Amino acid sequence: MTSGPNSVPRPWVEYAAALWAGVFAVFHIIWAAGWYPLLDAEGARAGMGAVWWKWAYDVVVAVMCVIAVPIVLARVMPWGRQLPPRLVRSLLFVGTSLLLLRTTAALVQTGYLIAAGRFQLLGVWEWWFFAGTILFTASALRVIRAARQPQLA
Repeated sequence: MTSGPNSVPRPWVEYAAALWAGVFAVFHIIWAAGWYPLLDAEGARAGMGAVWWKWAYDVVVAVMCVIAVPIVLARVMPWGRQLPPRLVRSLLFVGTSLLLLRTTAALVQTGYLIAAGRFQLLGVWEWWFFAGTILFTASALRVIRAARQPQLA
């Protein structure tokens, strides 16, 4: 986190990850409410109305993103020291793992589409997930690096 005796930790990764999760939570709340900005509205309405679990999915993802905001900020905010470090680390690693799994699946699918000759440019949501995966992975790596540093007494 620091790189010298007088350096200050630069928590921009955590702030950016929190912003990413907050924006994504807002979109999932809006989609669960029945509005579909940045989606094919007709296709989304037909899919949402046809199956109840798509609404439940948006609600669950919104809740996960709302939880992710304070979890990723806990490491860099004074109030974060009040939370159990093991809980914060565990939730951060679970969220990061889910994003890594989703990104891996997207890359495998892209590889398949390239091999099948049906590749199309990646949509905005793929890039959005890549950004979130990078931010949360960077934050998780900072946690690992901090745990390996000797504690000052």
